[in-house]
Amino acid sequence: MKTLILTLLIIHVSAGSTALIAGLFPMFSKKGSRLHNRTGLVYVYCMIIVAVTALLLCGLQPFKMMRLFLTGIAIFSFYLCMTGWRATKQKKSGPARADKLLTYSTLVVSAAMIGFGAYLLMSGLSVFAVLFVVFGFLTFRNAQYDYKSFGAEPVKMHWFYHHITRMGGSYIATFTAFLVNNMYRMLPSTAPSGIEVLGWIAPAVVGGLLIRRTVQYYRAKFKLA
Repeated sequence: MKTLILTLLIIHVSAGSTALIAGLFPMFSKKGSRLHNRTGLVYVYCMIIVAVTALLLCGLQPFKMMRLFLTGIAIFSFYLCMTGWRATKQKKSGPARADKLLTYSTLVVSAAMIGFGAYLLMSGLSVFAVLFVVFGFLTFRNAQYDYKSFGAEPVKMHWFYHHITRMGGSYIATFTAFLVNNMYRMLPSTAPSGIEVLGWIAPAVVGGLLIRRTVQYYRAKFKLA
């Protein structure tokens, strides 16, 4: 069992590290270029591996609140990644049966995250209680948005903006998980108490602003065109 867990951990860390590096290339390369498409696929495949190994590691190891929460983050990031990637395949045809199944499953998982967070809140306010509720709600809202779009008429260029926001959001979630999991190794022992909270907030704030500016840029560009 120890050998299996160690192997899964090595694969998980390797795939996550590769995703963090590979995910940078689609951001700064020309949209639709060979480099953009190929490195984007590497990122998608790595995120699939990260999500699968996270679930296995969570189930095979003794229960830890941080491990369970990071597994939830992995699922959140995986969902954003898959729906962002699948958006490029749905320009005309719309979501396939597999896309709908993924959304339904994510709605159930996100509801469980919210419920578990609420249970922790009733047991006594804690950081993890708030985090489970917040990230569960974010996961639920994204899945709910996709659920409501099923059967709707595709809006021109919506897939493009959806691709940008979802892939960008996935990278932010992945980077956040990496930062939080390794922050204690990077911070000096003299660091003020509570500074680790920045690891949860800063990536979302900075990344969210960059995604918003990118979408605004392309909206203006397509309008002029």
